[in-house]
Order: sequence, then structure tokens, then C-alpha cells
Amino acid sequence: MTNVHPFPKDRSGKSTKANRKERGLAGGFPAFHLPDINNEPVDVLMAVIQAGGLYLTPTAERPDDDLPTTHLLRTIDGLNALTDAANVLIYHAMHHPAEFPQEDADSLARRGEQAHKVMHKLDEMLPSDDFIMTIDSYGPDLMAEYATNAAIIVVSAFALDIMAHYDESFIKTGKDKRKAMFRDFQGAYQEAQDECLSRSEGHEFLIKELTSAQRALKKVLKEP
Repeated sequence: MTNVHPFPKDRSGKSTKANRKERGLAGGFPAFHLPDINNEPVDVLMAVIQAGGLYLTPTAERPDDDLPTTHLLRTIDGLNALTDAANVLIYHAMHHPAEFPQEDADSLARRGEQAHKVMHKLDEMLPSDDFIMTIDSYGPDLMAEYATNAAIIVVSAFALDIMAHYDESFIKTGKDKRKAMFRDFQGAYQEAQDECLSRSEGHEFLIKELTSAQRALKKVLKEP
């Protein structure tokens, strides 16, 4: 995956817990904070943006091409960071039912659960790094590429779900004035998802052709 956008890096790999006096990145507007379950202030918008830096921007510490499974593991880190951010929004909605419809928070929670289920399945299907690098076949490499690409689609879709929820509750209502920054990174997540969706079409075609060829090969081998 190429660096599609200069996502800021959160070296801790966790959601951003910001000081109440911290200011936002765009236009000098103050960051908007929500309390997490421990009553610590969280800049949810920055947490979502920095989650992209965990898996969309290669780093010197964990380069994109280090091991076959590295990028998938980084994408799991991104999903975990996004889940932390989503949980802050869900927790806030639970405690302010008059302002934030609980069905919207429940929908966001369901989307997060779906993302984790798919990610677990992708992680389970991926062979180990040793197997991928030692077997004399392109198959394991293709599996790693497919799983990573699918993971990026799933995680980026969840990021867009969170941003849509945040947009409705805090950007459109004017509680967070960093609209330009929000739109910029919303577009970056969409760009990442679109790029991987385009690549997945090639995977689908290749898998279909390989399946057809494999059936034909088995038929030949069974003939006397």
C-alpha cells in the first residue's frame, strides 16, 4: 500500500488522549474533547486520523515490506485504535440520550463488531511468515496480498463510518470547528478504500480463473 496521505503518526499505537488546552491542527480552532470510560479527555477526530497513520503510512520502525504479514498486523493496530475512538462516541451517546440517538450509537457498535469478525477471519486464513517465505509457490504471497487488501477495505470503511457519525454529531452542529481538516482526512480514507476496492477486482478475477483452471487440472489427473 502506498502512502496515500500524510496521516500523522501516533507512536504509542493507542487512541490519542489530549490535554484539554491542546489546540487543533486546522485554522487554530481548539480541539473538541469527549471523556472516555475513565473520564480522560479524548480528541476523537485526531484519534481517528492517527489510526490511519498506523496502517496507511509506512514507518521506519515497521516498514511496509518488512515481512509478508506486517502490513496486516499494522492494519489490525489501526482497527483497534479506531475501536477505541468509536467506544468514546458510543459511551458519550449512552450518557446523553437526549442529544444523541442510541440507535445511531448501536449501529456504530454493530459496524465495529462486523469489522472485527472479518479481520479475525482474514488473520486466521493468513499463513505464517515462515511458510510464505519458504514454500516454492506464489500462492501464499497472493493470500497475504489478498488478506491485507481486504483488511484495508474493512478498516477504512469503519473509519468512514466513525467519521460520518462524528460529522453528524460534532461537525455539522458546530461543536468541532475543524471542518477543513475533517474533510481532508475523510477524503484520504475514501481514497485508500477506493484504491483497494479497485485492486480487489483483480483479485476476484484471478481467483475465479485459478479455481476454473484447478478444476480442469484435477479432471485431467483423474482420467486414466
